[in-house]
Amino acid sequence: MRNIEKVLLHRKSKKIFLVKDLRDNFHTPFGTVSKVDLQNSQDMIKSDKGELFTILEPSFSDIYPHLQRGPQIMIQKDIGLILAKTGVNHNSRVVDAGGGSGSLCLSLANVCKEVFVYEINPEHYDVVQKNIKLLGLTNVTLKQENVYKGITEKDVDLVTFDLPEPWLALEHTEKALKTGGWLVVYLPNLHQVKEFLDATKKTKIHVLETIELLERKWKIEDKIMRPEFEMLGHTGFLTFARKL
Repeated sequence: MRNIEKVLLHRKSKKIFLVKDLRDNFHTPFGTVSKVDLQNSQDMIKSDKGELFTILEPSFSDIYPHLQRGPQIMIQKDIGLILAKTGVNHNSRVVDAGGGSGSLCLSLANVCKEVFVYEINPEHYDVVQKNIKLLGLTNVTLKQENVYKGITEKDVDLVTFDLPEPWLALEHTEKALKTGGWLVVYLPNLHQVKEFLDATKKTKIHVLETIELLERKWKIEDKIMRPEFEMLGHTGFLTFARKL
């Protein structure tokens, strides 16, 4: 069960606050919101400082920025491409290995029928477990198992690897994927990408493309229209492949 009752959006700053208990007053830098107001079914409330908040039902996108962080997470720009390219949907069954903080597997769970997560590191396992609880997801099976030693699931639509040596799990991936199923590998450097590509040549896994995404925001305010000075450059290489 999700442990977030409501979301407060501060109207001026657009800052999001997660309310876990409606039985207590909620304190923010913009003043305290009364528990009485929180419990009423109104759309907008004021703090004791007169600051306006919009009350929202919790959604995945509202809670996502507040997930507990452990290891470096996969960025949303890369996650979005995985969702778009593979076309996973409410009928899809997915295996994600190298759960990390859970940014990818939880984003997949928000869309897919079932997600099975392999995470051998006990610290990362605990972080993913806490984030699953925060989001209230019931379609995620978290396993503290080594994916290099095997994948239990069969006939899955997508396997994702955020691992240093994904080629060591290729044989297990072949057995787990249905024909036409997708494998997406996320790697930080090209030497790893090349080793993975070479390893697929004697398998049923056919590589389609390797992509690097760059993200640049723009400042548009009055007569100012220019790109921001800082951009989100290299985060990793995404290699898309299918079992054929």
